[in-house]
Amino acid sequence: AAEEPEGKLVLESFDTLKEGGEHGAEFVPGKSGDSRLVQMFEGRLTNAKGKRLIMPPGKRKKLTATEIATIQAWIDAGAKPPAVAKPRVVELVTPKITPKVRPRHPIKALAYVPGPQLIAVARDNEVELRSADTHAVVRRLTGHRGTVNALAVSADGAQLFAAAGQPGLFGEVRQWKIEDGTLVHTFVGHRDALYAVAVSPDGKILASGGYDQKIKLWEIATGAELKTLSGHNGAIFGLAFRPDGKILASASADRTVKLWEVATGARRDTLSQSLKDLYTLAFSPDGKRLLAAGVDNRIRIWQISDRAEETTNPLLDSRFAHEGAILTIAFSRDGKWLASSAEDRTVKLWDATTVTERAVLETQPDWAPGLVFARDDQVLVVGRLDGSLGYYHTTDGKPVPPPKPELTRIEPHGLQRGTAVRIMLTGRNLSGLTAVKFNHAGLEAKLSADPAPGEMEAWVQVTAATNLARGTYELRVANRGGESGRVKLLVDDLPQVYAGAGGGPPPLLSRLPASIWSRLERPGAVGDFAFEAKGGQTLVFDLSARSIDSKINGILALIGPDGNELASNNGFDGGDPLLAWRIPKSGRYRVRVSDLMFGGSPDHFFRLSIGAFAYVTG
Repeated sequence: AAEEPEGKLVLESFDTLKEGGEHGAEFVPGKSGDSRLVQMFEGRLTNAKGKRLIMPPGKRKKLTATEIATIQAWIDAGAKPPAVAKPRVVELVTPKITPKVRPRHPIKALAYVPGPQLIAVARDNEVELRSADTHAVVRRLTGHRGTVNALAVSADGAQLFAAAGQPGLFGEVRQWKIEDGTLVHTFVGHRDALYAVAVSPDGKILASGGYDQKIKLWEIATGAELKTLSGHNGAIFGLAFRPDGKILASASADRTVKLWEVATGARRDTLSQSLKDLYTLAFSPDGKRLLAAGVDNRIRIWQISDRAEETTNPLLDSRFAHEGAILTIAFSRDGKWLASSAEDRTVKLWDATTVTERAVLETQPDWAPGLVFARDDQVLVVGRLDGSLGYYHTTDGKPVPPPKPELTRIEPHGLQRGTAVRIMLTGRNLSGLTAVKFNHAGLEAKLSADPAPGEMEAWVQVTAATNLARGTYELRVANRGGESGRVKLLVDDLPQVYAGAGGGPPPLLSRLPASIWSRLERPGAVGDFAFEAKGGQTLVFDLSARSIDSKINGILALIGPDGNELASNNGFDGGDPLLAWRIPKSGRYRVRVSDLMFGGSPDHFFRLSIGAFAYVTG
């Protein structure tokens, strides 16, 4: 094979061609007639038995005279190397298409950071760091070029390595400081996207591999490339250091596992019992066994000797494990449990010592390439291509109840009775909602599937009965872990207007009476609303803010057609302001809402009711 050192002559690159095989250099710069390469193509070489040697061998199509002449001309011109020796790192330019629904952001890999108890989640071109306890996103590591396909964490839990790249262009590994999300270094050198990464137990060496069929070893402290390991004839999908750091194992689409001596880069053994592509492998925590799995649905177990030399690494077992190609296998840190996932959408838990099946998890909604044990091996975390995460008890494979949802706000905060409105819920742990509840039967809600609920955001369609009394009601949500706190929802008999605040001309209210929902989104913002009024009518402007748990310390101001302020009110004794004003003449007026302390945020929301309402005087 072109990349097999046993073939003696490797034709993969200019450097290996120049180095030649067991017969020495294959070409002599400036002398094509004396070059073995040309002689082999022309059939002018013979072996010790006098048999003519010609390439390609056998009945394969031979080079044409024109093709041979091109090679001769190159050699006679000095056999100079290509101008570009290093991989080109370029950005893939693709059209930006706005999706019609919320993208799913598939999960390709997971890793666990035991100290701060974080779960690293590889999605598209970023990595999320999530709390293993609350499941909330703590930090996002962004800027990767291409899809992040593999993750590795240093033994001390301080560094995270994310392998990515653009297919056919380049591969890169980014090193991140977990504590604060600082980018430490970017390792670039591969000629194709990366699918595997591993860190040596002492934290000094990084191994990376991918579609270019190469393994590179890097010195983490300096970022320098130490060695390139060649030998696989297919993409490399799995890498693992033995716990003592002396041996590196690699799994490939060429159906083999190879064992490498880390210190020298020498290949110690090739384990070729697999029948199809291999996707994943893992050393047992004691380093005595190596497990690998892939497309033939089997988990194979080898006993690895101390030096890992050929003939000293026997196959112990070949266990049929799933009905589909196996995507990932993972050991628990204590070595008691083994987890596996497959394309049949199953995830299984095994006794790691005997590789005996202990539990089959619920059928997954999609393939699950991400598997990692967390929280002292008590929980198995599953990452799926549909972008979802699952959490399961290690002991029995049952789902772990999610943290109960938390509601921080809803928007809009009210609706007119006899109508329905879409309301956005904001908070935490909202992705697994099962119900929306109210304190009155006159309110109903339906969870929206488009967009699907996210971790911090969900949409519901709320309907208020036509005979529901005006007033404040309570909304809460629930999941399998419990119920959220309650937030206020106002029901009115007036038409509801939903408007933003700040920027642009004031919106014109088409008719009165009406209730306007808006907010002061930033510090110093004001809400201006225009309306047509007839001279002689008395209008009431009623601001609801403090009374509905808003942060606004509100001020109301009425502005006449000439731009002059006619009246203002900032409430009394901490209450919400109200204005009643007799319109002196017909024209276009404005009412302005602002905050006494110039505050502004999503929590500075308000309802402003305008109309010829009855009000208390005196």
